Amino acid sequence: MKNLMFAGATALIALAGAGAAAAATADTGAGAKIIAPLEISHTADLYFGTIAPSTTVGDKVAVAADGSRNCGPALTCLTSDHTAAAFAVTGEADAFYTISLPSEIKIVNAKGTAMRVADFSGSKGKGQLLNGEDSFTVGGTLEVAARQEAGQYKGSFTVAVEYQ
Repeated sequence: MKNLMFAGATALIALAGAGAAAAATADTGAGAKIIAPLEISHTADLYFGTIAPSTTVGDKVAVAADGSRNCGPALTCLTSDHTAAAFAVTGEADAFYTISLPSEIKIVNAKGTAMRVADFSGSKGKGQLLNGEDSFTVGGTLEVAARQEAGQYKGSFTVAVEYQ
């Protein structure tokens, strides 16, 4: 019986050793490429100009991404100092990126009276960083109520860019 147990243990050790002898290993490398961070800055604000509201009906003023303005027939647009918002983007040369715009915002005067700005549109929906730089513009539509309260209205909105 001792011989049988000794023979069985020897066979088990031999099988275990054979498995270990058949193992193989390999080394491989690891690495990463870090690209320039994508950055955006505004170079001009979206501005609708000076507007006189109707006493009876609300209407809209739209500033397009190309900077042109369309003043609704119930409003009087008095100045030509309107501008589309403008942005500069920097990052990895030749990389592509996408642009995200808000759906709507409110701008308010000193008394807290608000007007809605919506229908934001960009000069493009995506861009390429040729030589690491690019730019685009953004327009929107301002809703002016009948007898809109006088005052300087201000607000802000966020535009996001993301590498593709």
